[in-house]
Amino acid sequence: MSLALARKWRPKTFSELVGQSHVVTALTNAISQGRMHHAWLFTGTRGVGKTTLARIIAKALNCEALSNADPCGRCDSCLLIDQSRFVDVIELDAASNTQVDNMRDLLETAAYKPTVGEYKIFIIDEVHMLSRSAFNAMLKTLEEPPEHVKFILATTDPQKVPVTVLSRCLQFNLKPIPAPIIKEQMRKILDDETVDFDDRGIELLSHYARGSLRDGLSLLDQSIAQGDGRVQEESVKSMLGVVDDSLVRSLLEISLQQDGNLLVQMTDDIERMGASFSYVLDELATLIQRLSLFSLTVEGLDEELIPGYQALVDQTDEEHLQLLYQIVTVGKRDLPLAPNEKVGFTMVMLRMMAFLPAPELGSLPKAQKNKGRQPSIEKTKAVKKLSTENTKKDHMFGALNSNEEWKRFVSEKVSSGMAKMLAENAQFQSFSEGTLKLSLEDEHKHLLEDRYKSKLQELIREHVDVKCRLEIKAGVADDTLLADQIVEKKSRLDQTTKDLEDDPFVKSLKSDFGGTLVSESIRPSK
Repeated sequence: MSLALARKWRPKTFSELVGQSHVVTALTNAISQGRMHHAWLFTGTRGVGKTTLARIIAKALNCEALSNADPCGRCDSCLLIDQSRFVDVIELDAASNTQVDNMRDLLETAAYKPTVGEYKIFIIDEVHMLSRSAFNAMLKTLEEPPEHVKFILATTDPQKVPVTVLSRCLQFNLKPIPAPIIKEQMRKILDDETVDFDDRGIELLSHYARGSLRDGLSLLDQSIAQGDGRVQEESVKSMLGVVDDSLVRSLLEISLQQDGNLLVQMTDDIERMGASFSYVLDELATLIQRLSLFSLTVEGLDEELIPGYQALVDQTDEEHLQLLYQIVTVGKRDLPLAPNEKVGFTMVMLRMMAFLPAPELGSLPKAQKNKGRQPSIEKTKAVKKLSTENTKKDHMFGALNSNEEWKRFVSEKVSSGMAKMLAENAQFQSFSEGTLKLSLEDEHKHLLEDRYKSKLQELIREHVDVKCRLEIKAGVADDTLLADQIVEKKSRLDQTTKDLEDDPFVKSLKSDFGGTLVSESIRPSK
């Protein structure tokens, strides 16, 4: 049985260690110059290389054939340290050995010279877990150890380490490893292991590792098992509970439109997919941050994303985005306090709908406006039936024989809900033999739910003169109603900009005071 990837690919030399070049440079220079301190403290989050670095130092100090400060990995000392069988390298897990007696037993051996190697090295992991008495017991030895003794301490929580210990150590902070470095390491490992993978799959894994290479390799092991020996985007998404970017954008649009019915549908969809509501909130916060940045600059943004981002930015403003970001991040913090994640997530979304920027506070809430005049169910049904009949009589469409007819139909007859979102993003392909064929881009494939298609089919049967069957397939859909709306908004924005440039007052401000017109702050006229 093969080892886990995190163990198999654990670095054994300084040159193999990734993401910590600032620490490696300092240590290799010190070893090369023979200026080694007697005690080091490595801090940082889990899985960034603290214990690994400690073992590499132990090998470098006892290596019989040191080369450019890197242990050879072939001599007896290096091999035994790799196997955790080197008698002069003593490792202690402070989490399970917290008492003062454990520390005293350890320190008693410090007085004796190394049995095999040049140095006797004590590696104490999770040192912050030691008791106060244990810390006090090691202070004297830590301050003035014998020349043959070196201490290497590691912790994820340096705040709990007494300042008297900190002052006796050289402290190195190991940074969280950037996602691109984790991704590149995963690519190297998978190539060496001859495992098939796609780029998007390992990109998701590196992002979800949260700066910990060990966590990333553990996820990589899991994804290989999940994908039956392959690392593919779909299996990784299923394993992590990740949702498509388009779904996150749809959620934000729902909150801006204040569509409660659509919110319930989308929440049920997320639960049915088995996605993590916590992850969805993370992605929602990230999207809001990107939109805030987009309002100032498009630098570094994929050109394909610009139209969708522009459509969302046009529906809000900078102040509202700041408010939404605060709501989402606070909601993510409070999610563990909710009865369950779905309830907590739903309340966050409702809060995004309920709270409006200051200029909107003067208007009555929807619930208050409608209070006391809720129609009965029977009356609602009667009105709906009458309305449907009149619509059929007076505004029947033909057979929808062109894309322009299809866009007009969507604009006039599909009013709200996920069916509207599906229709706006779909492009007419053909109508023949009673079948209306539409195409939909891959990024909107989450809209291809049977109930959304059924609702759209129902609307088509209500308003189209000819009975037809609806068929929607993935394909090119660049001439849609939504695309037209984006073009129209851009045209209005350009016209608004031109009107401002031609405005006499604006001209006088520019000429008299050297003013400039900030184009990013301009919003299209209604």
